[in-house]
Amino acid sequence: MPLIPQPRSVQRADGSFKLPANVGISAPEDLKNEATYLGTRLKSGLGHPVSLDKNGPIKLAITSGLPTEGYRLKVTPQGALIEGGDSAGVFYGVQTLLQLLPPQVYGSDADKAVAADVPCVSIEDAPAFPWRGLHLDSARHFMPKEFVLKCLDVMATQKMNRFHWHIVDSEGWRLEIKKYPKLTQVGQDQPASYPGEDPTDHSVKAKFHYGSFHGGGFYTQEDVKQIVAHAAKLHITIMPEIEFPAHAMTMLTAYPEFSTTGKVPVVKSNHSPDLINVDEKSLNFLRDILDETMALFPGKWIHFGGDEAPKGQWKQSEYVQQRIKELGLKDEEALQGWLFDQMSAHIAKKGRVAVGWEEITHGGTPKNAVVMPWLSMGTAAKVANEGNPVILCPVGPLYFDSYQTSDPTDNQALYKGPITLRSVYNFNCDLPNVAADKKQNLWGAQAQLWTELMPKPEHVEYQAYPRAVALGETTWTIAANKDFKSFQKRLAVHVKRLDAMKVNYRKLEALPPVQWDTASISPASKTVTLEGPVNGPLAAGIYIATPTYESGGFGLWFDKIELLADGKVIATDAHRGFTGANPKDAAYTLEVKSGVPAGAKLVLRASADSHEGTDSNGSISFQKK
Repeated sequence: MPLIPQPRSVQRADGSFKLPANVGISAPEDLKNEATYLGTRLKSGLGHPVSLDKNGPIKLAITSGLPTEGYRLKVTPQGALIEGGDSAGVFYGVQTLLQLLPPQVYGSDADKAVAADVPCVSIEDAPAFPWRGLHLDSARHFMPKEFVLKCLDVMATQKMNRFHWHIVDSEGWRLEIKKYPKLTQVGQDQPASYPGEDPTDHSVKAKFHYGSFHGGGFYTQEDVKQIVAHAAKLHITIMPEIEFPAHAMTMLTAYPEFSTTGKVPVVKSNHSPDLINVDEKSLNFLRDILDETMALFPGKWIHFGGDEAPKGQWKQSEYVQQRIKELGLKDEEALQGWLFDQMSAHIAKKGRVAVGWEEITHGGTPKNAVVMPWLSMGTAAKVANEGNPVILCPVGPLYFDSYQTSDPTDNQALYKGPITLRSVYNFNCDLPNVAADKKQNLWGAQAQLWTELMPKPEHVEYQAYPRAVALGETTWTIAANKDFKSFQKRLAVHVKRLDAMKVNYRKLEALPPVQWDTASISPASKTVTLEGPVNGPLAAGIYIATPTYESGGFGLWFDKIELLADGKVIATDAHRGFTGANPKDAAYTLEVKSGVPAGAKLVLRASADSHEGTDSNGSISFQKK
């Protein structure tokens, strides 16, 4: 069944439930939100009028005995019953019910009723991990409020529940703080984007104007309230990020009196050397900002950033050095930890918990803090074993500002990749080096959408989807139920739901004609000959075969790729290319000089080797240039 993410248990039964012309939904008052959401989808997507009716054929209920966010869905010819362990579980059961309907149920412009039969089925389901997240950087390039609302809507379709909102950085401060209005005024008269910041422009290399203010807007507090309220209806918690002590060029340009030097930053850089000071007035400045932030964001978690903070200014400041001595601290890294603890204690008074990037562990992991390792899964395992919660955010498979394929015709003016759909799907949230009694500290994973090179919403959507769909399944579905080939088939239906929501996703490729894995490679010689069928007919022209390493310990070196028709070589490209962590010359040009009819047997054949081990997985795509 085309369900994403794949449920824990699905049992089919004979028959179906025919969606009535007028749909009645039975739900208690505490599930009115979930009933309203379902009713809106049925009305706007399928054109079926909906009413709340205690005798309606679709029934929603909270039932004891089901886990948090878990649900049970039973469809019979008479109707559908969705039971959840809590309201979130009911909401996820609603999503599964919607996925049993035509994909246009996720649309908003139905002008007449669409007939729909829901297959009879019994489903029991619950998430594998509690944190199923997506991050959006609205600081580097401002993302309009309407787009943020849409991001949340799309997240909900794949049962993702955490939205990490990066709203301040060196190039832009996007959150209105009424006590400090200059924060959002700095740089607003500057361009919103600059030449080169466009992943679709193949004439330029990726280039973000670090250290240049990026105008384009900010979110008023009323905007934020609207976005937070919408997220709550979708059972998504928004975690805002208020960055310190670094990435602070905007903040310290607006209010230099709180900087270590007391002066406006001179060095214009994203990795600005300017740090916030650690005197009491600067600490109160941060506390004021956090107070207004907490008033807007009711979620439990507040992200403090903490990454990429060069300590030069602190080392050179007589005041800071004296402060380190007074506090009995070892060094500047420990001072950052102390600052983190001060702000953690402040937000803890209102029941909030501090979160930080991996660097907050450098001065000793703050007590009770949630850590987001992005550089090292070794650090992630260490922190989890020490008892702190961990959310996995590795720069490799989960930084979606990296390109998705080695295909030179795709978005390439981005950071290095490829981070493929398969590599995201195969990411393992259950780190093997974490002790069994510490596994509960592995909360899940989150994909990052840094927007330095994605100035427009359509760029962000293209980089996010369908990879975010893969992450949704990776963090929800238990390992025993994961199967990439099954996912690909179900994804072919799910993208029609994305179509209904008008998402600018990267179109799905045809399944690659060639795939390799460890079993393909000779253990003795480390060589491999790879073959796979190509669909015909083929017109004359230039075709590109692109090997892509997707996972494992080693990439492959390729010497030659050939195209054969009925056993005869009709096109060849022989050169030494590498596909691995740093691919080189990994595209092969095959010129078909005359058309190949439909009846011919077409085969793509490649010769490759690995200098070292056989642990390698990947595929070779084939398409017309």
